[in-house]
Amino acid sequence: MLEDLNKKAKKAGLHVADAKKRDRYSIRKVKNGKLVAKNVDAEEALRVIKQYK
Repeated sequence: MLEDLNKKAKKAGLHVADAKKRDRYSIRKVKNGKLVAKNVDAEEALRVIKQYK
C-alpha cells in the first residue's frame, strides 16, 4: 500500500512514510520536508494527495 501511495504522491510533490502506529502514514512535502499530514489512514492519505494536485 505504501508503494502505491508514494507513486501517486510523487506526482503531487509529496512523500508518504510509515507512521509509528500500524497502518498509519505521515505525508511530507518533497521540496522542503514540511509535514502535511500525520497519523492518517490510507483513505485519508489519498484525500490529502488529491488535495495537493
